Amino acid sequence: MAADTSVDIIVNQKASLEVTFSVKTANGAVLNLTNYTAAAKYKTDFQTPDSQALPFTASIANAVNGEVMISLTPTQTANLKNARYVYDVTITDDNDFKTRIVEGFLKVSAGVT
Repeated sequence: MAADTSVDIIVNQKASLEVTFSVKTANGAVLNLTNYTAAAKYKTDFQTPDSQALPFTASIANAVNGEVMISLTPTQTANLKNARYVYDVTITDDNDFKTRIVEGFLKVSAGVT
């Protein structure tokens, strides 16, 4: 699996966010995510305690095609400060083996309406 993937996300305050990631093996083949679960969290910075990290809604969007989706509601994004956060997304197989598939910055753009 591609483990060193970094993707920065820009989200507008008070707007919905949905991002889909494709998970592939080291040789570039799609990883079948049947029997996997997904999780994703964000926090202010790496020094912030993990207990203060906030969750995205994370799901296996299309197991056969190796797709993981994360999302935030308009209510959740309205509560974000105009700042930059860190995030990551993990998948866990049915043997409880956890892999980080992507990480990066979540950049928030302030909104008026």
